[in-house]
Amino acid sequence: MTGIRDKSLRSALITGLDASVQDILATMAWTSVSFEGREVVPDLLLSDGVAGLVRMQGDHEGMVAISTDKPVGMELVSRIIGLPADDLNTEDLLDGVGELANMICGGMKAKAGIGGVQLSSPVAIVGREYSALWKTHLKTEILSYALDKRLFRVHACF
Repeated sequence: MTGIRDKSLRSALITGLDASVQDILATMAWTSVSFEGREVVPDLLLSDGVAGLVRMQGDHEGMVAISTDKPVGMELVSRIIGLPADDLNTEDLLDGVGELANMICGGMKAKAGIGGVQLSSPVAIVGREYSALWKTHLKTEILSYALDKRLFRVHACF
């Protein structure tokens, strides 16, 4: 798989991703986040308490993932589906985190105005001790956001 070499397209995708995170969390989870920083790392490695990921395929390929600790994940999903966090079971959390990743990735695609790209069904991971690594030669950009003094991360690999 080759990465997106067009710098203006990469920039549009990252800008769209940031806008999508802000919009989706504000409208679906009734919360705001503040941008904390951006870093580039060699791998797409997920190891927080919950994560969701969506693969982009077609004219442009890559992966977009979200990750955070379990209490933040539960709070976001609780707000999105309208159940108290204490009433969520593991299936609710998996479904909600996967759908959140899907909404964020779909929003990025729309805001960046890219066509010819299909999104996979979302995948969600919940656990205390896991590590998910997507083996690719592409670097990953991580956008970090503060949410109630905790971190919510978005990993973009394309």
